Amino acid sequence: MLDVHPPHHAATTWRDFLIHIATIVIGLCIAVGIEQTVEYFHHRREVQETREAIQHEREVNRRRFGGATAAFRVETRQLQTNLAVYRYLALHPHSSQSQLPGTINWHSYFPGFSFSAWETAQHDNVTALMLQREVREDAELYAHLHVVQQSNADQLAASSRARIYMAADADPAHLSTDQAKEQIKLAEAVLIAHYRTGSDMRNLHMDYSDFTPWPTTEELIRIVHEDSSETDYVKEMRRVLAPYRDPFEEP
Repeated sequence: MLDVHPPHHAATTWRDFLIHIATIVIGLCIAVGIEQTVEYFHHRREVQETREAIQHEREVNRRRFGGATAAFRVETRQLQTNLAVYRYLALHPHSSQSQLPGTINWHSYFPGFSFSAWETAQHDNVTALMLQREVREDAELYAHLHVVQQSNADQLAASSRARIYMAADADPAHLSTDQAKEQIKLAEAVLIAHYRTGSDMRNLHMDYSDFTPWPTTEELIRIVHEDSSETDYVKEMRRVLAPYRDPFEEP
């Protein structure tokens, strides 16, 4: 706050009056300049601290993404085993545990991404002080991360539906033929949700190549038993869409 004090004695001439006014104006300009300079350096420090926090959060999310990919590959095999067990039971009802082609396991691991640095920057309106291209790029990355996290949440919901019967009896060998057939549908739904999660992770990597390792297209098409044309399709889509990239993006 700027304080303007009255003169200690009244101006007796126009010259004294003008000198006094000029003194006030110069003082105000100096005070405003100092205030704006302090504010400028404060904003610069806020932006720098925010950039560092977002960069650190990106590194955290990169490591978590790598862990999620490792878990994705383990879960792919397990979910395929679950489906194989139910298919076996549909053909061979009341088989013993020892006869089954594997063990049912619906456990899942997903580390979850961190969004706190980005959300804080938005809440404190620091993003208004940053370069708009920088803000847009950060926003797009976090949007990708949200998509992957939501896909995983959908997969967990599908897994919960598939394991409801285990609340009464965890032994799949006790399922009737009709129940086994219903479990096949539920297990397939989980696999498709799992595929969706992996596909979104692959898409994130395609736009942000530092997020590694990632579920490859070859891995994904094996989940849904696609042929190699799916890989060719992805490559072709990237080629035809290249001219329509955001003009503000890096080539």
